[in-house]
Amino acid sequence: MFTITELSPSIGADVSNIDLSQVVESKDTAVVAELRAAIHKYFVLCFRKQHLTPDQFVSLAAAFGQIKTLKRTTATVTTHVDGHPRIKVVSNVSNDDGRPIGDGGSSENHWHTDGTYLPRPVELTFLYGRESPKTNPPKTIFMNLCELYDRLPSCLTSHLSKLRCIHYSQFNFAPEYAEQIAALPEGADRRHIGPKFPLVRVHPHTGRPSLYLPRQRRCLIEGLTLGESEKLSDLLWTYIEGYSTTWGDVIGVDDLFVFDNNHTLHRREAFDCSERRILWHITTEGELPIPYTVPVQVTRSRRRR
Repeated sequence: MFTITELSPSIGADVSNIDLSQVVESKDTAVVAELRAAIHKYFVLCFRKQHLTPDQFVSLAAAFGQIKTLKRTTATVTTHVDGHPRIKVVSNVSNDDGRPIGDGGSSENHWHTDGTYLPRPVELTFLYGRESPKTNPPKTIFMNLCELYDRLPSCLTSHLSKLRCIHYSQFNFAPEYAEQIAALPEGADRRHIGPKFPLVRVHPHTGRPSLYLPRQRRCLIEGLTLGESEKLSDLLWTYIEGYSTTWGDVIGVDDLFVFDNNHTLHRREAFDCSERRILWHITTEGELPIPYTVPVQVTRSRRRR
């Protein structure tokens, strides 16, 4: 039986004594159910030194949900993994002919959640390390958005629960919005194009509320003016960037990280562009965000004598 070891009080757990290739080949639904429950509890699971073929990696992710690739639509020259269109490569490496083998680079990747621009956002992300820099490899760092929400001022959270924001994207866009984006004149503000989701969503398995923001800063918020939207967005990102209760580590060769996109943020440190870093990336489709309603405080009136 595998062992789960908490990595921090806030987020993350290490799963040891498990061979994920055997879980895939045996189609062990009981183990998958236990791991899913652990994801709901710890948000991030780390599996060290796993040996998976591309087919096994895809099958593992598919055991947790419908696969959704997040390859950048603007990066049509990238090769990714031949014969495995559902695997996205995250890398700073190029082929001999100069074509990048995937999406990404070596500069810092700031706090974000994957795939929020989709009409149905992704739930889980699987990151599988294939190559890692030998000198100062970067950490991937995670934040628990349920805990962050709990620490926001109550005067702010009561306001947030009534609002929805537009999840636009600079790089990717869902096919549902392609015509709207194509019709925009060059240089036009595209922040009004995208799905509208609650700023505070409920974890469907625990009932906990969490903050839910698009990847891009200064998003537009339904019912607010442009200035009000940008001011509130700036305020929320100030809380995020000032929040120090996080956990992170290097995704080494053959290491697999699985995390819940719905209720976390993640970022990656910068690294030397001359060093090679290659990850395989798969996401699974999630559910529509459930808006959170702040409980009404009921006060009992004194009975007259």
